[in-house]
Amino acid sequence: MIDYESHINKSNSRIDELVQIALQIGAGIIDVVVISTSDISIEDDLANMCREPICAFYGLSANCPPYVSSPTEFQNMLRIYKYALAIKIDVPIGWLNSDDRLVVMRLLHEIVADIERAAIELGYTNSKSFAAGSCKEIFCNKHLRCRLLTDNGVCRHPKYARPAIEAYGVNVHDLNRTAGWSSDQNSREATIDKASIGAIYGLVLIG
Repeated sequence: MIDYESHINKSNSRIDELVQIALQIGAGIIDVVVISTSDISIEDDLANMCREPICAFYGLSANCPPYVSSPTEFQNMLRIYKYALAIKIDVPIGWLNSDDRLVVMRLLHEIVADIERAAIELGYTNSKSFAAGSCKEIFCNKHLRCRLLTDNGVCRHPKYARPAIEAYGVNVHDLNRTAGWSSDQNSREATIDKASIGAIYGLVLIG
């Protein structure tokens, strides 16, 4: 007879372990929250912002539109998973409006990719990670073409380059509320000028 309660407790224990590993990987610069994949909001209009007005990196990366799944297909994929880790890095707004964003976005891609590998090592072998920003801009902005879109099809940075969450229409404002980070921001009003702080987000689907 299968002990379902023991199985659930063991699964939750492994997810708790993964959160602790994620925090170690993030080295104090990330927030991590376990959320239900059913609470991830996907909107076609957000994904369409990659096309209209067209993003400078539209069509230049295999991890960006039009080469990634549609929002509907991504929503269907989410149904296969029960939990995800929401990842956030607070960033000065000035960084997001300068080339400094490439440094922090690269760091985010590296962090979610390492968390994905940690999840796989814990037995969640179908885990997948996503992060803000085009990998073409972040990793290969000095190269004319994404190798995955050329004949040899070999990514230059397979260890860390991950699909952009905005390409699937993930609503990061809803993600912020779902993870409880909106209330965190409100509690900091006395010490932080909210207008000067932004954030970038990642997701790791656990499965």
